[in-house]
Amino acid sequence: MQFDFKKLTTNNGQLFSSVVIFWQRIYKTVFFIFLAIVILLSGYVWQRSLSGGQWSAEKKQEFLDAQNKGVVFKESVFNKALSDVELRKQESINENKEIKDIFKDY
Repeated sequence: MQFDFKKLTTNNGQLFSSVVIFWQRIYKTVFFIFLAIVILLSGYVWQRSLSGGQWSAEKKQEFLDAQNKGVVFKESVFNKALSDVELRKQESINENKEIKDIFKDY
């Protein structure tokens, strides 16, 4: 049996309408399959981000070493700041002048 493909002609309008009919039958299924894939992929990424947060011992130690470079406490600067605060406190107590009462009869 031989097929003669030269005699086989397709009408572009007929092809387009058959594609449209096929799409109308399956578009909801394609959408829900795509939605399910996206939900499953999102769940997988979320689960990996929650459970994959453990650090190895050497990574923890590297982090601690980086954090332990620390802050140098400058006691002289701290004491100077404390003395400035105390001085301002004493000045505010000493400057407690009596304010004229504008509603009082003189």
